[in-house]
Amino acid sequence: MRKRILYVDMAPSVGGSIISLYHLVKGLDRERFSPCVILRDGNPYAPRFEALGAMVETVSAGYTGAAAPQSPKLAGLRQSRLSALVKRLPGGEALVHGVGFYARTWPELCREARAMAGVVRGLSPDLVHLNDVVAVSRSGIMAAQRAGVPAICHLRALSERTAFDRGISRRLRGYVCISQAVDRHQRTLGGRTDPSWVVYNGIDLDDYAPERSQTDRQTVRSELGLEPEDYVVGSLGRIRPWKGQHVLIEALAQLHPRNPRIKGLIVGSPEVHEMAYGETMRQMARDLGVAESVIFCGYRPDVPDVLRAMDLMAHTSVRPEPFGRVIIEAMAAGTPVVASDAGGVPEIVRDGVEGLLVAPDDATALATAIERLYAHPEQASKCAQAGRAAVQGFTVAQYVEGVERVYGEMLGV
Repeated sequence: MRKRILYVDMAPSVGGSIISLYHLVKGLDRERFSPCVILRDGNPYAPRFEALGAMVETVSAGYTGAAAPQSPKLAGLRQSRLSALVKRLPGGEALVHGVGFYARTWPELCREARAMAGVVRGLSPDLVHLNDVVAVSRSGIMAAQRAGVPAICHLRALSERTAFDRGISRRLRGYVCISQAVDRHQRTLGGRTDPSWVVYNGIDLDDYAPERSQTDRQTVRSELGLEPEDYVVGSLGRIRPWKGQHVLIEALAQLHPRNPRIKGLIVGSPEVHEMAYGETMRQMARDLGVAESVIFCGYRPDVPDVLRAMDLMAHTSVRPEPFGRVIIEAMAAGTPVVASDAGGVPEIVRDGVEGLLVAPDDATALATAIERLYAHPEQASKCAQAGRAAVQGFTVAQYVEGVERVYGEMLGV
């Protein structure tokens, strides 16, 4: 008898988590498992899941975790009183924050959990699969418990847990972690930490095969204003401070006086709430004298073609990366990689084999690595070949099979 799996993703916008969930639902063995999906109203992936034959339900936005707006004068007065109270009470900060959570967040959280619990009961799943970390999945965890259905969390970030999160995590049956780094991290957070399974994200390698492309490398480069003799070092992903695009710009500024043909290509757009960082990066390029050598091309849907247009892909996160999807995308496209040596990245790239690893937030180390592969194209080629071999271990098929093994262990199928 098939087991019904209910997937819950309450993210307000499309990101890597919903894309990975889409691949999972698409590849799920329908003879063993029947998928249902709960999304927040307006999620553009709803029609895509329906096209896969999955039952899709949506719930309206309720709990956001955000404080209600207030006047600066009132905010300052409350902050002053809060500071005085915190200083007088033992453990005052934790107490006040806890009171604030329950006064501000708890009502909306409960409303969303009640609404979702009704949907869960109506769908009668055998398992609820929450597609994000505990802090993002609070309402889903509460809804599953209300409906009497076991639930797991798919941990896709190196996040923290509040005291509330540690308590609510005990209602879960376990975790799927996207890397060993995520698994190690979550075991330090308190609350429930076992059982935990590591299942790496995967990509469809056929999407990155050169023969599948309708656009050749030089056509893309010309479209981007690049010359055939340019050595293109690219960055791909959301433009955010922790993703470290500023490190690449600083490295390019160090390289430019002696290697003017090395150009930077920054692909991606800033988050809505971080638009200033995007403009800061452009100003930094101007201030460092490399504005003509750094191209900001915004979001591009043709990721495989853009990756093949690069000579080198630079992953520059300044904080530990939970996995590094863009790295396996570059490896699949045959593009050599220089990456930050932290988080889940060393599980994908061995230094000097599939690419070069450098200390995070170190522009000089990044510049040295770029120059090394620029000066030694034979080494870059070997890294690219090794990367294409290694990425065979990060396929969608292996990702789906890994999650299905978790279901099998939990549900006895």
